[in-house]
Amino acid sequence: MNKQQYNKDNPTLVDSIVCAIDILGFSQMIVQSCQEGYGDKLLREVNYLINKNKQCIIPNKYSQGKIKIFTDNMVVAYPIKGDGEAELDEILENVAEYQFNLSLEGLFVRGGISVGDFYINEDIVFGPALLDAHYTESQIACYPRILLDKKTVERLRGYIGNTDTIAQKNKILIDTDGQWFINYLNTIFKYYKDCTNEYEFERIKLALLERHKCKIEEMLLTYKENIRVWDKYVWTANYHNCFCDLYFPKEKSLKISRKLLLSWPRQISTQDI
Repeated sequence: MNKQQYNKDNPTLVDSIVCAIDILGFSQMIVQSCQEGYGDKLLREVNYLINKNKQCIIPNKYSQGKIKIFTDNMVVAYPIKGDGEAELDEILENVAEYQFNLSLEGLFVRGGISVGDFYINEDIVFGPALLDAHYTESQIACYPRILLDKKTVERLRGYIGNTDTIAQKNKILIDTDGQWFINYLNTIFKYYKDCTNEYEFERIKLALLERHKCKIEEMLLTYKENIRVWDKYVWTANYHNCFCDLYFPKEKSLKISRKLLLSWPRQISTQDI
């Protein structure tokens, strides 16, 4: 029996890299769309976006990776071969692209990645790696970020220590709370890597960041009276600005204005009376 793939005829736990992903605010979107009479429209749009963008996670028919989608949740798993470096690298890159693509459509996600025993088929997802990934997503991530749990961080530390490649390091950022999360905006450097015109490549990267900026600004304005949700997009805006500072420091217009990120009290005015 091959312990490097998920055997549908003889279910067996397989050492795997597992990612659990949740779309931020999706339950509220469902309720609101049905109350206001556009539930079918939302269903069709989300179905189209998820099915279009999930292709980047399992890129070809030869991959042993598997996906399970239910409502606003997705589980992605890659069985580990050897030391697991290739599988972790693949899931980081592919999930980042999925997260980035959805963000450009105004769908922001949070998630967790873990490593350990896992099994998946058409009917079931099972194993401690799934529980750890789900716990990281639901209890620790909080913001629209996909976190690596402690076991995954330790593995990645070892891989980076052995190879010391800049490409691997750039796929991850470390947050102020010490959590390691996927630097999904790094996808812009991959998007048009085959572009031979350097000027066109630069223009495309800036256009993608501008589109990402506009979506975040839209969310900040939409949720300005819901402080709990608004705060999640403040985090996303700060991440966006941090990325711009790191890679495009001269492009000041790409950054989200601090005025949108601050919530100051004000005095009573005539409009309030």
